Amino acid sequence: MKSAGVLVAVLIGAGAAACGVPSVVGVPVAAPVSTTIVAVPAPVYVQPPAYAAPTDTAEARTVVAYYDAINRRDFAMAWSLGGSRIAGGGGYAKYVNGFATTSWDTLTVTDVRGSTVSVVLSAVQTDGSTRTFASTYTVSGGVITGSHMTRTK
Repeated sequence: MKSAGVLVAVLIGAGAAACGVPSVVGVPVAAPVSTTIVAVPAPVYVQPPAYAAPTDTAEARTVVAYYDAINRRDFAMAWSLGGSRIAGGGGYAKYVNGFATTSWDTLTVTDVRGSTVSVVLSAVQTDGSTRTFASTYTVSGGVITGSHMTRTK
């Protein structure tokens, strides 16, 4: 039994030596502590959109795709998904400029009744503030055809 203990100590010592850990008579000892400080960049946090839907319908998916396009800054896609119909005039350039101070949108689908999709929208602004809206969207043929938005905060 004593020889098994010696064998274990030798194996531990050999393993420690192989890993560069100093040892005394086959028993690992604490390695010297390095005083080198390594700068680690701060993590970058990107808030993902929150899309919650009570039902998975084509209408809800259209509204979610619309806001996903806006969040990706793919305004051409958002325009084609109905932005052109709900922009209220002024054309594409005015539509895109309307998102100049919006950093990120978080969308929660709260209800779907036929072609009407109800949502709560939180729009984080570039100054860090948040604007919240209750909105309904009418969807037909995979395109938003109408909307009503009320600012709640």
